[in-house]
Amino acid sequence: MKETRFISQNKEKWLESEALLNEERKDPGKLSDLFVQVVDDLSYSRTHYPNRSVRVYLNKMAREYFSIIYSHQREHKKRFQLFWLEELPQVILHCKIPLLVSLITFLLAISIGIFSSVKDPQFANAILGNEYVEMTKENIAKGDPMAVYKKGHQVDMFLGITLNNLMVAFRTYVFGIFFSIGTLAILLSNGIMVGCFQFFFIERGLFLESALTIWLHGTLEISSIVLAGGAGLTLGSGLIFPGTYSRLQAFQISAMRSLKLMLGITPILILAAIIESFLTRYTEVPDFIRLILILLSGAFIIGYFIVYPWWKSKNGFLTPLQEIRLQPTPTSPISIRSIKNNAEILKDAFVFYRTHFNKIMGWILGTSLLLATIDLMVEERGMEVRYVEEWWVYFVGGLFYTMQTPSILFVGVNTLGSTLIVYRVVRLIDQEVTQDKKFFRWPSFLQALVIISATYWLIWSLEGWGSFLVILTFSIILLLAYVQMSEQRNLFASIPRMWDLVSAQFGQVMGLQFTVLLMCFSFLLILSAPLIYIYTNILQWNFASTDTWSRNIVNFIELFIKIMAFQMIIPIVAASMAYLYHSLRESLSAEYLKETISGIGAKYQKKYSR
Repeated sequence: MKETRFISQNKEKWLESEALLNEERKDPGKLSDLFVQVVDDLSYSRTHYPNRSVRVYLNKMAREYFSIIYSHQREHKKRFQLFWLEELPQVILHCKIPLLVSLITFLLAISIGIFSSVKDPQFANAILGNEYVEMTKENIAKGDPMAVYKKGHQVDMFLGITLNNLMVAFRTYVFGIFFSIGTLAILLSNGIMVGCFQFFFIERGLFLESALTIWLHGTLEISSIVLAGGAGLTLGSGLIFPGTYSRLQAFQISAMRSLKLMLGITPILILAAIIESFLTRYTEVPDFIRLILILLSGAFIIGYFIVYPWWKSKNGFLTPLQEIRLQPTPTSPISIRSIKNNAEILKDAFVFYRTHFNKIMGWILGTSLLLATIDLMVEERGMEVRYVEEWWVYFVGGLFYTMQTPSILFVGVNTLGSTLIVYRVVRLIDQEVTQDKKFFRWPSFLQALVIISATYWLIWSLEGWGSFLVILTFSIILLLAYVQMSEQRNLFASIPRMWDLVSAQFGQVMGLQFTVLLMCFSFLLILSAPLIYIYTNILQWNFASTDTWSRNIVNFIELFIKIMAFQMIIPIVAASMAYLYHSLRESLSAEYLKETISGIGAKYQKKYSR
């Protein structure tokens, strides 16, 4: 085809494309269609008119279209700002009724704590504990009633308080899954404790000193508990009031909404811990300075969580709140050929879990039975074990219940169980991508075994915060394992490759890892609720206390349930990291996009050459 004919044949279309580029509001569908057509024409011109101006013209237009369509990649840097200034205020508005109920419940609980303390002088001992009450009385007698905040190293105190604040807040939130009753119970419990604690100092004439000390950090801390209560009630409202959705769909929507609220609360809890650890201990600071800090904290809470959302609703939000909910059944296969945000990746992970549940559950049951049996055998034979009671084991909860076994068993057995499940998930995803139906590949399995065994060994050997940091990076470790297995690289080649992928979208990777860990922690927190112990105690009631075999059976059942709970989490984490890998790879190299453009160009080149 001659160049003049080619230009005349497509002139109107190119003019339309130029006009669309100059419009302020661009129709997304039209933009996509014209982009494909411009790319097709560019591909044809590169082949037949490589040195002509029409190729330069089309190349410039295609670049402009490409920059517009993929501008969201540059907007990742603005997501942090958009979350705090646009998305979270909209979530707060959606949750205003649960937040109000949470506030009223907490204030009512404080009133109950004060009223009960007035009527019963021993109420403080029952709520706060005899040891704490006696210690505080001694501090008052010494003339330093707030001495409890001066004990311990500041950094250690900060880490411990941060952990405790997060535990309380997330427990308040996640117990909303029990139809909001669990959240209300925790709000009542904490509110009664606050009321009792404050009145304990009031009746001793220490109201001003105690208020200026306690509420220096308590303004943010207590406000966060109330906000976590609102998040928990929002979580449970999907189950109680599904509306026009199915109960499962309504729960999914409320879970995503409440999780965003919890993400917004977390930095406030950490800030409260910083104030309590590094500032509250200085009770000799002038009262007006402490009062100003309290007022500033209160102004921040009221301003950001009440005034600012109301003001934004009056003036309009720049971007409307977009929420993704899972479909009742997957309508199409999961695509790994596009760049996805974290919500879409998590959706794909849950769809994968539901689709392949029958193929994964057998592996979970098998490895859980194996781990529980080995642990029980170790205990029965009286082997030397290492019982660990530090805070980090308590924090992990149901994560590594076999930590009490000898190190070689802990590393070996847990590695084998986790690797089998991770490998099964990876093979199922790879079979969908490559259509490779081979069930087992020794190189891939051994690569995953090495990485996961090193992880468990570090958890066992480091202890404390070192172990905690390894747990926090568990998702990244699984991403490294997937890079190894998917690209058939050795460990030394996989590490720089993984770093290239992670550094390209570091914010997204950290956000997904934090979200996945939060979901896992919430699930294990539900498991650690008193329900499981009630069931096992009821089971034990049916046997004599002297029956060793029956006690072993009950212990085995409890251990099996806890281990299985952790094993059920692994597929979600592994699938999330696998789909994140494909999204990061496409974001970094655009392999699938190039393949698509190349295919379209070849198609139209064939069309024009006729």
